[in-house]
This record gives sequence, C-alpha cells and structure tokens, in this order.
Amino acid sequence: MKSPSRAVHGNHDLDSDKDDKSSARKLLKSKVLEVPHQVRKKYGFIILWAAVGLDLVISVLGYPVIGQAVSALFVIVYLADHISIRRALCSFWFAVIDVFFREISVGGDSKLLHLKDGRAVIFVCAPHVNQFIDPIVVMKTVAETTGRHVSWMVADISYKRKVIGFFAKVLRGIPVARPADYETAGAGFITAERSAVRGHGGTRFTQQLEKGSVIIVKKDGVKASGKVGRVIDDENLVLTAPLSYKIEVRKEAHEHSYMHALSPQWTIAIVCFLTVSLIYLVSAMGYSFPNWWPAVWMVCLQIACLVTHLLYAWIRDGVMHSAMVGEYFRDYHKAVHLSKPDDTKGEEQAGLLEKEGEVTRELNISDPTAFTFLPYVDQSEMFNQVHEHLQKGGTIGIFPEGGTHDGTNLLPLKWGVSTMVLGALAKYEGKQPLKISIIPVGLNYFAPHKFRSTVSVDFGDAIEISETLVEKYKNGSKEDKQEANREVMELVMLGVRSCTLLAKDVETLHLFRTLRRIYVPQGTRLSVADNVALTQGFAVGFDRVKNDPRVEALMRGASEYRKMLLEYRVRDHQVQRFQGRLFSPQQARVLRWTILMRVLTLVSLALPIFPWILSLAPCGLIGRVVSDIQARKVKKMSVIGTWKVLMASAFVPLIHVIYTACCWSSFGRVAGLLWFFFAPLAFVFMIFASEVEHARRRKRRRWKDVDMVVGKERREARRKRRVVK
Repeated sequence: MKSPSRAVHGNHDLDSDKDDKSSARKLLKSKVLEVPHQVRKKYGFIILWAAVGLDLVISVLGYPVIGQAVSALFVIVYLADHISIRRALCSFWFAVIDVFFREISVGGDSKLLHLKDGRAVIFVCAPHVNQFIDPIVVMKTVAETTGRHVSWMVADISYKRKVIGFFAKVLRGIPVARPADYETAGAGFITAERSAVRGHGGTRFTQQLEKGSVIIVKKDGVKASGKVGRVIDDENLVLTAPLSYKIEVRKEAHEHSYMHALSPQWTIAIVCFLTVSLIYLVSAMGYSFPNWWPAVWMVCLQIACLVTHLLYAWIRDGVMHSAMVGEYFRDYHKAVHLSKPDDTKGEEQAGLLEKEGEVTRELNISDPTAFTFLPYVDQSEMFNQVHEHLQKGGTIGIFPEGGTHDGTNLLPLKWGVSTMVLGALAKYEGKQPLKISIIPVGLNYFAPHKFRSTVSVDFGDAIEISETLVEKYKNGSKEDKQEANREVMELVMLGVRSCTLLAKDVETLHLFRTLRRIYVPQGTRLSVADNVALTQGFAVGFDRVKNDPRVEALMRGASEYRKMLLEYRVRDHQVQRFQGRLFSPQQARVLRWTILMRVLTLVSLALPIFPWILSLAPCGLIGRVVSDIQARKVKKMSVIGTWKVLMASAFVPLIHVIYTACCWSSFGRVAGLLWFFFAPLAFVFMIFASEVEHARRRKRRRWKDVDMVVGKERREARRKRRVVK
C-alpha cells in the first residue's frame, strides 16, 4: 500500500508526464505549421495574383459582380495576414486626428532622444480636458517622435465592454479596477456621530464592508463619504475620519453655451419641415427629373441640415458656426455657480467662503438614512501587469488627474504613477537595474472642441528616480513609503507645471492671451509652440508681481480692452494695423488690390468646397446635437470634441454609402463608383487646399521676420566694426 506522500508524488509524476506530452505535441504542431506560415508570409503576392486572375476569369464568364466579390475576399485575406490590426487601428485614428486638427505642434521633442536605448517610459499627461482625444493626440505625437506605442490605463468596466474593450485590447491597454465603478446600495440604514456609525433596519456590515471600503451618504443635496477603519459587527463600525463633503466655491464662471442650445426634438422638427418645404417647392416649380429624384431629395435634406445647423449655432453661441463663416468671438456670459447646498449661502455672505477653492464640512446623521458603499479593490494584479510591462521596456501613458475637467488649472494628482515607478524599481533590482523615465506632457489647446483648431504637445524634462527613494520605499515603514510617494509626486507636479499653460480661471487665461497678442510686434506671427511659451511666461511672471499696483492696473486695462474687442467683433491685430493710420494713395491702391485678390481667392475656393460642406451638413448637425446632449448629461465641455469625432467616424461612412446609392440610382453605375472611391479623397484634398494660402502667407511672414532679425544683426555687426576702426 502506498503512503499518502508516495501517492501524492505518484500523481505529481503522472501530471508531469501529461504536461511533457502536451508540450511535445504543441512543439511538433508549431514546427509543422512554421513552414506554411513562412511560405505564406514570403509569397503572399500569390494571393493577389490569384485574386486578379479569378476576377478576370469570372468576369469573362459573365458574372462580374461575383468575380469582384471573390477578388475582394482574397484581398481581405491578404491584408488580414500581412497588416497588424493595432497598426491599422492607430493609422485610422491618427488620420482622423489629422483631419480634426489643423496643426499639432510639438515642443521639447529633443528631450526624447535618450529614450531610444530601450528603457521603460511613463508619460504623465495633463491637463485632461478632451476625454478620448487627448490619448490619441499623445499616441500620435510619441509614435512620430520616438516610434513607441503608448499603452494606456483603461477603466476595468470599459475594458469589459464589447466595442470599447475590443479597441482597448487591440491598443494594449491595461485594465484598472476603480472603486467608483462598483458603487453598490447598502442594506438597511445608518446614523453617524463623528467617526462612529450605527446600523438600523438589517444592516450587514460584516458581509458587505471591510477595512478600506468607502461609505457614501447623499442627503440634503450633498454627497458625504468616509473610509471604513474597523468593522465591529453587523450594526457597528468605525470610520478613519468623520463623514465629510466638499463645497466647491466659484466666484465667477462661464455659462456654457450648450445649456441654452436647441432641443433634439426641435432640431428634428426644423429639419423635417425645411426638407418637406424644399421638396414641395421643387415640385411646384414644375422641374422634371426623370431619374434624379433620389439625388434631388438628398440635396434638399442637405440644405435643410445646413440651414438648421446655422440656426442651431446662432441660438447656441450667439453667432453663426465658425466652420461656416470664419472664427468667431462668443459673447462673454458670466454667472455664479455654487455647487453647495442652500444653507451655505449665509456662510458665504458672512465671509466664510470668500476664497475660491474647496471647503470641507463634516456631516453628522441623526435620522436613519440609506447609504451606498464602494468596495475595497485590490490593485495588486494591476500593478503586477504594469511592472511586467515596464520590465520589458514598455511605454505607459497616464492622466494623473483621474478624470476630465473644464478648468484652467490642474486637479490634485493621484499617487498611482509614483506607486508604479517605485514598485517596479524596487521589484527589479540587481546587477542591471531597471531604467524608467517619467516624461511630463503638457496638452495646450486653443479651441479643443473646434474643427480644424490647433493643439500644442509640450514635453518636459525626464524625471529620474534616485536610488535613495527606491530604498526608502522598499525597506522603509509605511510612513517612509508615503514620504517616498510624496517626493516623487512633487517632482511630477513640478514637471507637469513646467510644460502646461495654467491660470486660476478662464478670465485670467484670456487676459494672458490678450497680453501676449499685445506684446507681439506688428507683422510678427509666432508658431503655436511660441504662442504657448510666451503665454506661459506671462502666467509664471504674473504670480510673482500680481500684487503690484501697476500690474493690477495693467490687468484691468487688458480686461476692458478684451471686452471692447468682443463687443465690436474685431481682432487685436486689426486694431494694431488700422489704429490712427492714414493711407496714402499708393497704399490705398495696394489695399484695394489685396482685397480684390482675396475675394477672388475666397470665391475660387468656396465654389469647389461648398458642395462638400453641403454633403457633410447632416453629419455636422448630428455631431453638434449629440455632443451637446452628452455635455449636458455630465455638465462638462470636455466630452464635446470626443463625441464630435465619434459621431463623424460613425455617420460619415453611413452617409457616404447613402450618397453612393443615390448617385448610382440617379446617374448610373459609373457615377456611383466614382463617388464612392474618389469623393472622400477630393474632400480631404479640398480641406488642405483651402489652407494652402494661409500656410503660404504664414511662412512668408515668418521668413520676413527672420530677414528682419538677420538684417538687424548685420547692421549691428557693421556698427561695431566701425567703432573698432
């Protein structure tokens, strides 16, 4: 009879034999499949040759449609075998971003040269003001600059969804379980006195809660929370601190324009009314279109969508849409928004809430109140994935603010990035220690939600973690680890602030930009990166001298000047150019000639571009309405650009297919095929062609500035030589 230990060893030997046999079978199978795989990769052009041959043969037999379908199937097989899905997806979204933004300026790209040695990199990006567009912009910039692919931290609840999860897995995202995504209603009711919480009505604290869970109570318009320190029994527990809530005080804020936009119902009603009216008008005028009715109806729908879009933009923004009639100035509306309960208004009037920011208040609950809780989430698995990714020399992107916002300043940064770096460095110590660089990335938008706007991506100096901090994190106490995390986050905060444009509110940011425009000499045009750097210089210098009476007077004057520009709908450079100037007859002739040439250029560009604007009017209207609906749901401007891009990516192909069907049925098969294959290319060409004159004029001004600087230097050198002689 075998002993238990011998029996265990015998079973272990059997399992090992099975594992050896299975591994041998897998090795044999891989060797068998290796040769066909190599042949397919090396001689894949045979598939294309067979596709062309089958198409020709089947077409000659009298079945051209079947021949085209078979050849298309062969081409799809070839592309699927030779093209990476990840690269194809990245190329698609990079192309979308190139169409959405007119210019993506990169600053500090020379600071990324040392990343080519294969070290691990973490890109810390801020501010996060454009939801899904921000990571794509950073991915595109990093890929073009360093050739690296950035893997992003993705919420676990999004990672498990079908569509978003597919994209996240293809793009090598790393799932992160956030407690806020798993908020659950607690059983029974609670009362709270300071840190002591008592349950009523069948609470189950021992089953639902544990140390580290968070209790949330919503009462009287506030949302209070507290972390569980110790669970005593099903009806008693102790919090680490009393239940508390934060009061956000804003002295002045913009009234977002999406709050007073047309409702979707009214928008649909206007489109339907205008479409039916145009079709009736065409029919009443007696025009006869034997086979053109699908195209005529489509044109009527396009005109109706364009007119509705202009009306929608007029009601929403006060002026017509910028993409239609040029860049506009929105009316400057001010309102006071206090995200706090009504009983704090008296405190604000008494001076308790006179400072802008957040004030914490404690909440005691005397009446039994319903509650929810956030479970404690163990992030060890996520950190292990991050450490393995960094150990392989991977690249990770993270937004340490934790979410999107519309502010002009940074939110408090989370400690996740410091825990990742310190944990990985402490885990992989040895003769060849792991190299990790933290690169701050500043995203500076000029109009983040506007089509064909500009964005500046600025890279800061690389942050290297010292061995002292790693040793403190690895072998120190809990307080030492917190101190190490705090020191790393201070370095990260300084790095992010050095490459971002920050201001305490929107009005101050606009004043900095007004000062920058006034400071730049007439006739000088700066690049996007230079504009950001100069505005950032004003922001940094303002903090040092903001209490100076002269600076206060300057800021008041700049504010009044900006309000006058908004009131009269003019630009700063127009004021500089025409203020107090009397034109001579020669200058007047040059001005008239310039105006004539620009009008002719505008007409010559508008004639071929207007049909494409008309064709995309339904997509533009859908994107505007849906993005405003989503912004009203979350009360954030940061989702508008994302939903515009998503709606365009979904509806442009659909509407393009509908237009192709209309052209096919109205004008024949050749017209339908020409529209399907060449209309998108013509549209993209028209977008870039319309900006050629602007780019040429900007380049000419830039060379003029260079010539002025060089000429000044030459004159100074000649003057010095004369002095020496």
